[in-house]
Amino acid sequence: MKKILLASYTLLLFTFPFLTHAQGTLQSLLSNIPVFLGNVVIPFLFGIAFLIFIINVVRYFIFESNNEQGQEKAKSLIIYSTAAFVFLLIFFGIVKLFVDTTGLQNQAPPCSDYIKKTDPSKCP
Repeated sequence: MKKILLASYTLLLFTFPFLTHAQGTLQSLLSNIPVFLGNVVIPFLFGIAFLIFIINVVRYFIFESNNEQGQEKAKSLIIYSTAAFVFLLIFFGIVKLFVDTTGLQNQAPPCSDYIKKTDPSKCP
């Protein structure tokens, strides 16, 4: 459990500048979270689920072909990884729908009136 928390904290630490573009406002951070989920996190999870699926298919047909208990365990993990694919597709669809309907993708964050008055060159 500690390794999972450490890995998630490390992932967050390394991706935090990507989320905020190393500078910016809370608005830009919030508008980049769904884009980051759709472009980085979900494809990474698809890769992990696919890797687990392939490993367990190899275990089922090659390594555990003589052991019925091993085949049952590999079969259950194949089912779990297939279920993970389904849930990831649903989650990816929800995130993509949210990003597309709200117009968050490829859009600059809104510029406040104060910045427009003090330094108009910073606003697009």
